[in-house]
Formats: sequence, C-alpha cells, structure tokens
Amino acid sequence: MPESAAPIAKLPGSLAARWSLLFGLAAPLLAGGGAYMASREIADPFIAFRIFGLALPVGLLGTIVGWIGLLRARGERNPRAKRASLAGSILSVLTLSGVVGLGLPSAGFPIINDITTDLADPPQFLKCAQLEGNRGRDMSYPQAFADQQRAGYPNLEGRMLPVAPEQAMDRARAALESLPGTEVIDVDFTAGRLEAISVSRVFRFVDDVVVRIRPEGSGSRIDMRSKSRVGKGDLGANAARIEGFMLALR
Repeated sequence: MPESAAPIAKLPGSLAARWSLLFGLAAPLLAGGGAYMASREIADPFIAFRIFGLALPVGLLGTIVGWIGLLRARGERNPRAKRASLAGSILSVLTLSGVVGLGLPSAGFPIINDITTDLADPPQFLKCAQLEGNRGRDMSYPQAFADQQRAGYPNLEGRMLPVAPEQAMDRARAALESLPGTEVIDVDFTAGRLEAISVSRVFRFVDDVVVRIRPEGSGSRIDMRSKSRVGKGDLGANAARIEGFMLALR
C-alpha cells in the first residue's frame, strides 16, 4: 500500500503527535482551571493548587512527546503529525514557562510555614486559635523550624519604635491593614496584641497573623508572626508579609 494511502494512525509520528497535542491542550487547562477554581472558591485552595501543579508534569510530557513526534515525522514523512507535534510542544512549553516562572522567585526558601521575628518567645495566637478553621490545631510555634528560619531569613527581626505602646499599636494596625488581603480581627490594647487573617489573591490560601507590642526603654518593640493553615512550606509568603509590615511601619 502506498504511504499516502496508509491509515493515518500508522503514519510516522501520528501517535506521538496525537498525545502531544492532548497534553499540550490539557496543561494550560489544568493551570488555568486550578487558578480559576481557587479564585472563585469553587474548590478547596489546596486541591485547586494541586490541580494547578499538575500542569507541570503534563506540560513536560507534552514537550517530550512532541519532540518525539517531530523527530518521527521529520521531512515529508507526515506533515500533519509534524504540525500537531509542533502545536502540542509550543502549548506545553508556554505552560511550563508560565508555571515555572511563577514559582521560580520562591525557589530556595525553607520548607516551613510558620515565621516569627522572635524565635525565643514567639507571639501567641489567641483569637485566631478560636476560629473555625483552626479548631483542634496546634497553634504553637514549632521550635524545629527555628534553625531553618535562621538560615533562610537571617535578617528577619522585630522593630523598635520611639513611641509609647498606645501609639505603636495605632501604627501597627495601620501597617497591618495596608497589607493586601489582610483583615484585622482582634485588637487588644491591654495585652498589646493585634490578630488578623490574610488571604492570598489567587489561590485564596488563609494565613493567620499576630502582632505583639511591648514597652522597651522609652519606646516600643514590635514583633510579628505569620502562619499558614495548609501545606508544609509557604513559598516565602509569610516572611514576605512580615517584611512588608515592617516596611509599612516606617
């Protein structure tokens, strides 16, 4: 049988092209679908993030299989398979670039999800510990995180303000409320404590935040702690939040 009359499925590169195109279409759908479901609160944030993460292996498969299809359909062996393999490869590479590009700035951070400016005496959660999402959870700071935090965020520390605790409380509240997605849920002037919840913009991850103000000398010392509710790591989000808060205090 002449090659032109051969069944399409048996032409060189046809099977690889078909799978490459399938993976190439599935990868952006997984990435976009996971992000959309989280942002619209259609699915649990952690499940939606895992769906988003599936775009990485699927996109990698699409790229590899696409290259195989291009190799097998090279020349004029199977122009249709060559086009499909090229399309699948391009879609996969674009998706991989987007997913890796989003995660690359967070690479290298320690795999911990509870960050504090005072490792010796971390601020404690009271109001946040009573919230429904935290019931039954251990809200104490894991001391096993301390060495990893020192190595990963060596410059993270509290701040001194040359004002009385009452004034420091007002400034701390304003700084906390200026952080994106952050809502103050408790203010205790007597204890010198502010508590808040912070929700990430896309995946709607919820982190608990506490700020402690103590008199020190003629001024006030401000310490902060930020803790994620899910996951083993936080991709640097909690430390970035603390740094943003301390910067806003200026």
